[in-house]
Amino acid sequence: KELYLHKLKLSSFEPLDKANERRKCPKCDRSKKLYCPYCYVSLVDTSLIPQLTLPLHVSVLQHPKEKVERSSIIPAKVLAPSSLDIYRMASLPAIHLDPNDTLFLYPTETAKAIKDVDRDLLKNAKHLLMIDSTWAQVQTFLKLPEVKKLTAVKISAAETTFWRYQQVDSTNLATVEALYFFFKEYDEAMNGSEYDGKYDNLLYFYTYNYNIIQERYINEKKEFTRIPNYIKGEIVKPKEDQHKQ
Repeated sequence: KELYLHKLKLSSFEPLDKANERRKCPKCDRSKKLYCPYCYVSLVDTSLIPQLTLPLHVSVLQHPKEKVERSSIIPAKVLAPSSLDIYRMASLPAIHLDPNDTLFLYPTETAKAIKDVDRDLLKNAKHLLMIDSTWAQVQTFLKLPEVKKLTAVKISAAETTFWRYQQVDSTNLATVEALYFFFKEYDEAMNGSEYDGKYDNLLYFYTYNYNIIQERYINEKKEFTRIPNYIKGEIVKPKEDQHKQ
């Protein structure tokens, strides 16, 4: 079965390949390579990497115990800076959570597939709320009355490619994967036509990091013990880079 990553229409990885030295973040002075996960700043020239504008404004509640360096959603903030905000706290920040125009992306027992959401609510939606935490930490947010009032939506069946998969279920996606699949299915539901790849670059950094792990274990002939059969023996090549071969 072909991984969904191979079907993505991604921008060239050449700017990332050329960024082979660590740089200091201009805001916090930490030394990082591609972006600063603490300040959400790209350390690669932003004119060389994709920048996205999303149709809904995304608010991500990040549990304070979630390790910043390990969070999958932070690169999405780097790629769509004006469309996504991350709030690192266990209580609810003062953000827009109107049930009339806000969707909550989480597979609760009452969550609806995006295509089954009331058409008027889908058309009027302006905001999307997400949670970035381990499955064990998520209850902190699910108990909040303001969150309970929102219409919960879920992704149709998709299997994760995340290297930190928590052994819950293969359909439990990394936060950034869930964000990507939400906008893919939202676009299909709104337009009634086949998705054209316009939000694929939400997974730009994610796929690049996936490749790094694959290449490391292939080249070193090591076993990835955390997830059986995770190393596939091939990497994901953006279409632009394939033409350069």
